Amino acid sequence: MGGKMKKLFAILCLGLIVGGCESENPVIQCGGYSVEITMSQDGETLNANINGDEMVLTHAISASGARYVGELNDTIVTLWNQGNDWTMFLNDDAPIECTSK
Repeated sequence: MGGKMKKLFAILCLGLIVGGCESENPVIQCGGYSVEITMSQDGETLNANINGDEMVLTHAISASGARYVGELNDTIVTLWNQGNDWTMFLNDDAPIECTSK
């Protein structure tokens, strides 16, 4: 994992310690979706378990923060992170703000 991605993951994990980051797999709540996140070693992919459905999201270009995009059951899923904040987008629908669990 590159230095920037290691720092991002460390900040994310530190931000979620109170919410249950006892493992290296932080869990966030995005609306009605529970999302467990596992970052790849190189930071290029993010594995997500969304309400029990596993998917892989790929790192995408972002003006700021880190953005990961993938497809699950014909739905384009985007997870965007800036600092300790995560936002989820399903297709082109309105953003879903996420909180630590």
